[in-house]
Amino acid sequence: MVITNRDRKLFKMIATYGMLSTTQINLLCFGGIAQTTVLRRLRFLEAEKYVSRMRGLESQDTLWVLLEKGAINGEVSIPKRHWSKNLLDHDFKLISLRLALEGSGLSHSWIPEHEIRSSIFRNNDFRTAKDKLIPDGIMGIEVDGKKHSLAIELELTLKNKDKLKHTLTRYKEKEGILGVWYIAPTNSLLNSILNVWRGIRTFGNETKLYLSVLDDVIKNPHDAKVFGSGQGKVSSSLWTPKPAHSSAHRVSKVTEQLKIPNDEVNTENHAPILQNVS
Repeated sequence: MVITNRDRKLFKMIATYGMLSTTQINLLCFGGIAQTTVLRRLRFLEAEKYVSRMRGLESQDTLWVLLEKGAINGEVSIPKRHWSKNLLDHDFKLISLRLALEGSGLSHSWIPEHEIRSSIFRNNDFRTAKDKLIPDGIMGIEVDGKKHSLAIELELTLKNKDKLKHTLTRYKEKEGILGVWYIAPTNSLLNSILNVWRGIRTFGNETKLYLSVLDDVIKNPHDAKVFGSGQGKVSSSLWTPKPAHSSAHRVSKVTEQLKIPNDEVNTENHAPILQNVS
């Protein structure tokens, strides 16, 4: 079998996002055809050493990454060669979040964490670079006709509160970004982040804090509630979306199939988000 233009598109897509699930590949590159057909093609590309499969997600989905042969054929570079098994669910959900935001048009651009880290270490000595604040991603947004940068932080579990306070303090004083958007699976986790944020006192202009539930953003970014500085507005009323292309609509469709598990099973999952923070 020969390598097709669709295969090359697939290589470019994997290079863009680092890894993709079988379902995501189907909707991004195959137009939602029978999954068995997609798997047959992926197995051929795997046997020919263009791509490799990766397992380890809680959902048992199969992930696909790019190999050197695929990168050469697709005329792209491999963005990330090593994935931590401990962070695999976090990284996959972050990619799914990115797909949802790009598909909705809310994200005008996206710089992933590994590119931010690489740039920082390339332009600073090791000690300085190690102390830099590195978000999970930086999203380009538009507000009232002006371009802004928004830091993205995906939190699946509550970190050590001292560490969280240190990170949030640095975000409050951070220049060059409009704000930081914390996205988490439960209201209780968002409330914990908000409570730490409210306890930090700084002087001068503060970075804005936005808070949203992961499942809400994944399923329908335009209608996802955003608390914190956004005062409970939906994301599309805070930031101006750009028109989405048909391919972007397919991107947003794939995110609807991602199931976000509740990490906590207790009444705190349904605690109301505090909304009166500035």
